Amino acid sequence: MERRKLYGLLAACLVLCTTGGYIVGERSGAARGAVDGYESGYTEGTNAGYDAGKKDGYTEGRAAAGSDYESGYQKGTEEGYQQGYEEGQKAGNAEGYATGEAAGYKQGYQIGYEEGAGIGYDNGYKDGNGVGYDNGYKDGSGVGYDNGYKAGTGVGYDNGYKAGQRAAPTPSTSTATPSAPPVSAPTTSTPPDSVPATSTPSVSVASTVSENPAPSPASVRTVYVTKTGKRYHYDNHCNGGTYYEATLAEAEARGLTPCQKCVG
Repeated sequence: MERRKLYGLLAACLVLCTTGGYIVGERSGAARGAVDGYESGYTEGTNAGYDAGKKDGYTEGRAAAGSDYESGYQKGTEEGYQQGYEEGQKAGNAEGYATGEAAGYKQGYQIGYEEGAGIGYDNGYKDGNGVGYDNGYKDGSGVGYDNGYKAGTGVGYDNGYKAGQRAAPTPSTSTATPSAPPVSAPTTSTPPDSVPATSTPSVSVASTVSENPAPSPASVRTVYVTKTGKRYHYDNHCNGGTYYEATLAEAEARGLTPCQKCVG
């Protein structure tokens, strides 16, 4: 009897314990499940929210960045173009000025040199021609005076001797023919400023002409030459050159040869 009560009591205790443990376990499990569920939901929600926010933020940031990029690109292009244009203009101006200055100097020098050389040649030719003429005239006058004096003295002596011989009486006896007195030439080749007026006998100047022949008309003919050319021309427009007047004798003295086109 006692055992039955004890067993019944134990069974009741077991039931109570089981029921109480179940309730306690259920509550504990619910609490734990809530905590775990919250944590799981929080973690998943955080991850999902992060992904969604990241995606939306990237899209919006990309759009904003694109707008800023376009504005910056346009502004940078304009400012860069203006700066490059100004610097390029300065550099091109400096380089173009230097190039133009060098080319202008070269061309101006060439033109000035040619014109100066031409004018200098003309002036030198004119002055040289004048001085040469004066010197030649002076030398020719002196030589001509000497030759004329010598020829005139000889011819005059001969004529005077013959005239005196004709005018003298014929002696009865033959006499020796007197020898001609020596003839002395003047000490200077320059003619005196004034020569006394005397009767000039008719003399022959053949000997003088043979010693100093007059220039032939061909040697004083006007021809046309250049400063550096090797030929002389009769036509001053031959081949379109720039020519200067000279005599044929001057051209030949320079070693120039006739042009095959206009001289033949």
